[in-house]
Amino acid sequence: MPEAFAMTIEIILDDADVTIDVHPGQRLVRLAWKRAVPGPVYREVLLTLLEVVRQRNLKLWLSDGRRMGPILYDDQVWTMKEYTPQVLQAGLERIAIVNSEDVMNQLAVDRMVNATPADAPYEIAFFQDPAIGQLWLMDPRRSGPKVETPKEEQRS
Repeated sequence: MPEAFAMTIEIILDDADVTIDVHPGQRLVRLAWKRAVPGPVYREVLLTLLEVVRQRNLKLWLSDGRRMGPILYDDQVWTMKEYTPQVLQAGLERIAIVNSEDVMNQLAVDRMVNATPADAPYEIAFFQDPAIGQLWLMDPRRSGPKVETPKEEQRS
């Protein structure tokens, strides 16, 4: 099998809160939340992910929030004011977000995504199934970064 198609997966972090793994051949990082993670742990996870994106020049991010609970208001503010500006500079091209089962989380994520500048260098889309989100990320027909307004059929 050619090296470009090798399915190497590197586990960066796997604990009670999250799993972060990297698929180097696809330039993909996946973050799977395992439960509600407030405050310093939430922020540390996101900063760890961002550092991995920068170090490895990753272009695709799958965020699986199905098991994540509500995001505290202070963490939402931190995400919008501190974290998003760093993400804008990280070189990502596409972000797929798998919706949480928690309605308060869904509202928080919508608020944070809607605060992303219109000229962000990456597309964002919402999914119910992480496999579909990953397929969207790796679709070779997607040409170039742009912000995509989440489609209702992807959210339902």
